[in-house]
Amino acid sequence: MKRWAALLAAAGLIFAGQQAAPAAPQPQFPDVKTRAKGIIPPGGVLSSKTGGNTVDAELRETRPRADGRYHYDSPKLIQRLKALNVNTYLFGIWESPTDWDDLRSEFAPLARAAGIDIWLDLVPPSECQADRPEGPYLEGYCSRPFKLDFVAWARNIATLSLQYPNVKAWQIDDFLIAQNSRLFTAQYLAQIKATQDAINPNLGFLTTMYLGDYTDEHLDRIAPYIDGVLLPYLGGGQSTTDPRYVTAQLDQLLAKLNPRRLDLILLLYTDRFLDAALPPSPEYVAEALAQAMPYAADGRIGGIVAYGAPVNHDRRPTVASNNLAQTGDGRLSFAQGNYVTAAAGGFSEAYQQITVDPAAPSHSLRFATYDQVSRTPGKSQKLFKEVLIDDRVVWRSDIADEFGFTWAPASVDLSTALRGKTTAKLGLRLSVQGPANFPFDVGFDSLVPTGFTIGNHGFEDVNPATRGWRFTQQSPTVYGAIEKITPQVAKDVYDVIAAAFGGRPRPAVPTTPSGPIPGDLPRTGTSYQPGGPGTIRNSAMYGKGRLSLYVPERTPTVAGTCVWAEQRMAVDPNAPRYEISWWDYDTLSADLAGYHMKQVTIVTSKGKKLLSNLDAAEAPKLWMNGQGLWGAIDITQFARGESSVLLQFALCENQGVGDYLVDVGYDEIEAVGLTVTNGGFEQGATGWTIVSPHPGMKAQVLTAS
Repeated sequence: MKRWAALLAAAGLIFAGQQAAPAAPQPQFPDVKTRAKGIIPPGGVLSSKTGGNTVDAELRETRPRADGRYHYDSPKLIQRLKALNVNTYLFGIWESPTDWDDLRSEFAPLARAAGIDIWLDLVPPSECQADRPEGPYLEGYCSRPFKLDFVAWARNIATLSLQYPNVKAWQIDDFLIAQNSRLFTAQYLAQIKATQDAINPNLGFLTTMYLGDYTDEHLDRIAPYIDGVLLPYLGGGQSTTDPRYVTAQLDQLLAKLNPRRLDLILLLYTDRFLDAALPPSPEYVAEALAQAMPYAADGRIGGIVAYGAPVNHDRRPTVASNNLAQTGDGRLSFAQGNYVTAAAGGFSEAYQQITVDPAAPSHSLRFATYDQVSRTPGKSQKLFKEVLIDDRVVWRSDIADEFGFTWAPASVDLSTALRGKTTAKLGLRLSVQGPANFPFDVGFDSLVPTGFTIGNHGFEDVNPATRGWRFTQQSPTVYGAIEKITPQVAKDVYDVIAAAFGGRPRPAVPTTPSGPIPGDLPRTGTSYQPGGPGTIRNSAMYGKGRLSLYVPERTPTVAGTCVWAEQRMAVDPNAPRYEISWWDYDTLSADLAGYHMKQVTIVTSKGKKLLSNLDAAEAPKLWMNGQGLWGAIDITQFARGESSVLLQFALCENQGVGDYLVDVGYDEIEAVGLTVTNGGFEQGATGWTIVSPHPGMKAQVLTAS
């Protein structure tokens, strides 16, 4: 009846004296260009995006095709996107030269049939490694085939959008970073816009801008030529675990963008970000989406992109070395990412009210702490791990102690602090005593109380209603949380996104009680040794094995010395091309640049060629694929015509050192056109020759128990 009354009123057919039923309030959409072009669906864009350098966000086929390339697995990707409840997919054209053709010939028609819109994602000069005169082996990811000719991209994307109307928009990453701003001048942006508008004036054109980029100068320069921006949300600074600022940042930027008729799309990291200390947890993703979804639903923002949504969760399990807990799967973490500074006076604290037995003969607390900070002078006297009773410090330790990268046991006598009490407030804190401009991750775990009880003493319960711990966050950059890494974390994140995008309640967070703390944990701290006491239980990427190339603490080395593992690999003479791919990892402090180099070398009948030479101090403390940010290496020019080649994976000393450890890991070594034996090191050293000629350096295969 209300529907008919509304129609009659609209036609002027409500008679005098009759009252039409009040119309439901309609969302007041902002007057922005994307809405005028019709590229934002009702409820906003709900999108997934494959992330650069993520590990499970991209679905490619498991075997290379006849061209020797791994193509998008478009049918399975569509299936996963439908189950994720997206209405749009931000299709990345970056990792393979076949991405553009995969989009045109396979993904676009399947997405159209499935009712999924497409936005294209291209990279700027800072993320394009192409046209190297030395040869293809030094090339890497880039948006191909048109690379950095964005006028050509505008022409071809606009033409494709006429063939497939579900191609709604495209975006270029990071206009304003580094050398990119020199290319994207007002004149060049005007040329891009004129080119696409001449073909399809309703095609959207956007860019990615980080929080600090939204100055009036920047916005006034680019606003005439773009339709909107994507905001990568990073908490108070380089964090993908801190949801405190979602709504505040959206409100802040809407006030700047709406007057310029620019739409705002929230890009939420749901897989790792290279400059963050920790990967996003299911609990973080759920909370951030709960804050952002109302903004998309009522039209205040244009939508949400789940960056790195783990659509490949069945093929790529959780990275094993992400689990840093001493026991079980959970731990308390205080972390800060790269390129931010924790200001003196700030802190982050987890606390709970404990029940004290006043008749107990003694009161004490045993626990373990962990940090990824090596013992270097520039990091001492800045950050302190603390235990507090009723807000008074009863134990503290500098994070730049002897025991970086290991769980160090500690204990504190609480007899005086708890004397005569039946309850008390127990706090675990990271305190900032001096400006700390470096990344860190500090952990507490395995709490064993005597004379009192602690809830969730092993940090296995992450349910906010039952976890026992509350948090005080008194720093915008340091964030405390319970981090729990289980084998199904990627699937849990996927399910959280699917529920939010599908309008369903977030999945229930399981309540997992902490079990007894094992009695055989180390009682004294030891310096780091790969696989030794106090280290994390599994440092492999996947499975249980990895290659470890290691220099211990306080061990002198000589410039030019190396340790390595090598394997002779048979060459398929009929392969269309040849490539080698690997993942590497290191635990070196970033302030020791120029000393330790990660090197990959190929030896053929024609000689020896260094394929990759990366400073271990410059890479993130994460598993990275191939030569830094550029993926697998094309070795066709070296392998063609050979019956076999020798590949060496090495740690080499660029300068001699007398102190400070480094442990470089290699794992998941794969190839196209070559036969690799035991590339995941799951059969120990089978297939590999381990070469460790220098007494101060060690090469070995580690296998978790």
